[in-house]
Amino acid sequence: MRFFLPVCALAVLATATACTSTSTAASPIATATTSTTATGPRGSVSVGDIKISNAYIPQPASPDVAAAYFTVTDVGAKGDVLLSATSDPSSQASLMQESETGADAGTMANISGGLSIPADGAVELGPGGYHLMLTNPAATLTAGETVVLRLRFKTTGTVTLKVPVTSLLSDAQTSSMPGM
Repeated sequence: MRFFLPVCALAVLATATACTSTSTAASPIATATTSTTATGPRGSVSVGDIKISNAYIPQPASPDVAAAYFTVTDVGAKGDVLLSATSDPSSQASLMQESETGADAGTMANISGGLSIPADGAVELGPGGYHLMLTNPAATLTAGETVVLRLRFKTTGTVTLKVPVTSLLSDAQTSSMPGM
């Protein structure tokens, strides 16, 4: 009896076990480099109880606005609050929440007071929900480039993260693959 794994599954397994990278620092300010995981290039960093993973920016269709997506996990017992963000090369970064209002319509609103990260929990910033809106970048964001995000937390302080700009095609392929 022979067992065959699809080539895709073997590639995912090999990539997942060989290419993950995380940076940890003792100070409240840390910088992380881009890591490569089974879903492609993504940024990640750990500082104290806060872990940021799967960070990416889909190449925007408009040169005036882009969205950054990532997951914030708090492994501690107290929780934290993501208060604000800044970025290079964006002139403005805003925490936003998108919600559906019915009939395939939605609204976006600024998150006032910050985004609570529960103790021993996680909050995902992704399409159709919470996200970081980058407005009026100084240069056009194209796939393969990196954007520097500085995320300010109430307890943890400032966390600096390098986030890759990904192609829309790679994001569509990744999100359509089962288990990705």
